[in-house]
Amino acid sequence: MNPSICSDIKTSYGIVCRAITPINGGWMNQLWRADTDHGELLIKQFSLKRYTKAKLADIESALQRQMALKKDGIPCPHIYLCGHSAIRFLNDTTAYMVMDFQEGRNKSFASITLSQMESLGDVCARMHRSFSRLPVRDVKGFPIDSRAFLSGLWENYHTRTQALSPDDPPAYRQALLTQEPILSQLTDTFFERFPKGIAHEDFTFDNILFHENGVSCILDFDRNQYSFVWHDIGRALLCFALHEGNLRRDYVLAFLNGYNRHLPLSRRDLADALRISWCIEILWWIQPDYFTMEPCKATRFRDEILWLTKHWEELDFLLP
Repeated sequence: MNPSICSDIKTSYGIVCRAITPINGGWMNQLWRADTDHGELLIKQFSLKRYTKAKLADIESALQRQMALKKDGIPCPHIYLCGHSAIRFLNDTTAYMVMDFQEGRNKSFASITLSQMESLGDVCARMHRSFSRLPVRDVKGFPIDSRAFLSGLWENYHTRTQALSPDDPPAYRQALLTQEPILSQLTDTFFERFPKGIAHEDFTFDNILFHENGVSCILDFDRNQYSFVWHDIGRALLCFALHEGNLRRDYVLAFLNGYNRHLPLSRRDLADALRISWCIEILWWIQPDYFTMEPCKATRFRDEILWLTKHWEELDFLLP
């Protein structure tokens, strides 16, 4: 860790850092676990190559909403403020934040249990309920124009198909061209039926910690914004219920049971949650580079979108 950050934490927060250990992850951001006189903390330095000042302002707004959820009982890290801000700027090259370090373990589709899956549904619903209590007018992404959203999907498709070349991976070409039959079905009315509101928008296995029987903490609220709320649900089902090409019905049902403790959600809604996840993420994961790289998180997400493309018409029948 840059010594100036450690010194500033003492000066600005009154916290003395002792042992400091780097943590992997963060995608260009830097993370450290710090043993301090305030307990175990996580220090996150933001990459100013990845984020502009305007983007960091959006993240500050998202972190303020995280703090509101924390007050409402949602299991997420406590953030330490400097003045009224979560993000502390030392200068034009250094921006960081301080939060509690959270205990727990990440799980995958291969290791999550049914009780943990039910707890995930429970926490997801409580998070959505808390988000629904917050004002949305100044939140990034508000409002959503269904016609513009659909137009964007078609624009992405046409731009990519026109740019196809013989050097592109054949699997990428096939993945791109098989989008058209689905896009041709979509209408403005299709998107109007989905609930809109503030969503986590990065509800993946990397950002959820579990204890033995359930969720211990939700992490990384940096991307929370106004969106299609059920995207969080679809993303969770893809991460934890899709295993070896099969959507495990007992895990889907466990999630549904947990969610329904707090908010209504039907089995058809689950199919629609998967469909809206396809509509949002098709732009992200069907990229030429993701068809040539070694297996990683991005290729897992790519394969999930390919699975949704293949099973689009069957989703209502695949769910319990």
